[in-house]
Amino acid sequence: MPVRNLTNFLVHLFSDGDELEEMYLSAVHDHCLFCHEPISDSRAYLDYRVCPFCRFHYTLSARERIELLADRRSFREHNRYVRSVAPLSFSNRTPYDDQLTETQDRTGLTEAAVTGTCRIGGRNVMLAVLDYGFMGGSMSSVVGEKVALAFELAARRSLPVVALVTGGGARTQEGVLSLMQMAKTVTAVNKLREVAAPFIAVLSNPSTGQAYASFANLADIIIAEPGSVVGLSPIRTIVEATGQQLPPDAHTAEHHLRQGLLDSVVDREELRERLSQLLNLLVEPEGIRLSRRAVSRLQAVAAEDTETWESLNAATHDERPDALYYMRHILDDFFEICGDRVSSDDRTVVGGIGLLRGHPVAAIGQQRSHSHDSDRGRYLLHPSGLRKAQRVIGLAARFNLPLVTLIDSQGADPKLESEEQGVGNAIASSLSMMLDAPTPLVSVIIGEAGNEAALALSLSDRILMQQYAIYSPISLHHTVGGPSRERYLTREAAEALMLTARDCQELGIIDQVVPEPAGGSHNSPREAVTNLEFAIYKHLAEASRVSTGKLVKQRYRKFRQMGELNPFAQEAIQQEVSALLRMHVVDDTPAELSPGVPGERLALEEGLERRAS
Repeated sequence: MPVRNLTNFLVHLFSDGDELEEMYLSAVHDHCLFCHEPISDSRAYLDYRVCPFCRFHYTLSARERIELLADRRSFREHNRYVRSVAPLSFSNRTPYDDQLTETQDRTGLTEAAVTGTCRIGGRNVMLAVLDYGFMGGSMSSVVGEKVALAFELAARRSLPVVALVTGGGARTQEGVLSLMQMAKTVTAVNKLREVAAPFIAVLSNPSTGQAYASFANLADIIIAEPGSVVGLSPIRTIVEATGQQLPPDAHTAEHHLRQGLLDSVVDREELRERLSQLLNLLVEPEGIRLSRRAVSRLQAVAAEDTETWESLNAATHDERPDALYYMRHILDDFFEICGDRVSSDDRTVVGGIGLLRGHPVAAIGQQRSHSHDSDRGRYLLHPSGLRKAQRVIGLAARFNLPLVTLIDSQGADPKLESEEQGVGNAIASSLSMMLDAPTPLVSVIIGEAGNEAALALSLSDRILMQQYAIYSPISLHHTVGGPSRERYLTREAAEALMLTARDCQELGIIDQVVPEPAGGSHNSPREAVTNLEFAIYKHLAEASRVSTGKLVKQRYRKFRQMGELNPFAQEAIQQEVSALLRMHVVDDTPAELSPGVPGERLALEEGLERRAS
């Protein structure tokens, strides 16, 4: 059965009373409730409670989730017997104490949260798991206390936290005390952030209410299982408020991913491996530490000079490798980070974390886009893309990950919508974050770098440029009419703009020209990957040998003096020195100085030379 009916199916599943809910949670089904295929003999269903046909994920208990994720016999539960001494009780068919007792007997849990330490892929981790089978995983005062205690212990021990959220709504029997658990858990998460320990949240079906709107949404990485209902309000509440059925797939994990609110949707069978991968990347990453001798052996291959027109054609070639291609081929175990956590996942910017020759690094890339016919051939930068990039910069700074940015943009999007969304503010704040990031930064111009959009993510300790790439102070796309640029941009005009890698190196803007295959990277992408990986690793290794404080100071001086020390500026100063000397000296005698003071002419020359240097 196609997934387009998932939303309506879940509405009925979670709104037909406690009897159906209990059957859904505890029964072993002969046929899938969603696609009606036989599943009782399927290994995927028996081991993971996942339909092998439609991949529908059935809800698991907290104990089952821990067993699937934690290394064998490594889980140690904490605060198991924490209980509320005086819960509020409102008039109900069944007193609250009786409800708690009945639910405890049925589930074998003391409350809806199970917390403890374990190992995932050999890494020590703090686990916090909500159980939907215990009163819908609702946030009681005990649940909030157990979750807060888990985060605080993780902060003291500098342990990463993995939170598995299922349910998370209000425990109405406890009134406003239930609401206050949001504040309690958020304060505990802030303690974890102070020690720069990673926090990963996994949202399962359903993840709504107070847990979703508090600690779960403060995670560094947010993952969801396929088809999960995700959001502040339950589906039934939204349907009642709007008076109509929701669109297909609305309020699901996949919809939230498209809206930039999640980083990834991961199948349950792959979840343990993905969590292990993320923990290896984020927990105490080892910096790129090479000795001076090892760095000196990484000698770059010199790139040949290229003609401006040849570079212009190669840089804008439709088959030129894009940022995501380089990331996936240069970085092992690459995990893409998606969305700005506000409104969208702009694909003109991609980013993530991975291993560069065994060392964890973060990466951001300006991505060429050909998804819409009206925008074919365009790759313009949008505010939401920059906000996504800022998320990656923040992760790199917090977890001490070297950062690589790949620059390839025709410029900032000039449309009114972009202006209304604050493109100017997004560029300015990105520039500021790059300058202050306490980690080694390397930027590479891999295609067409146009105006402020290119600069926004290229204020780095080392700026590299591929041999056929171009760097322009203006957006050539808007200036010369995009694909028909040959009619508007002459060879003479292109050369006057000084677009090429060699021009930028002579101007002192870049630090190295990275060689490409003859004619451009599109002719041999694998060779281009090898050259680029080598150059990035070399410069990150050099930058990593400098202390953080000194690195930031050097970055400040680099861009504070940009444009003052290039060969063209030095030549202009030398010409000025010669002109001043000719003006003051006639027949080897200072015109305005006394002949009896022979040292003054030498002092004048030395002063002018100091100015030139």
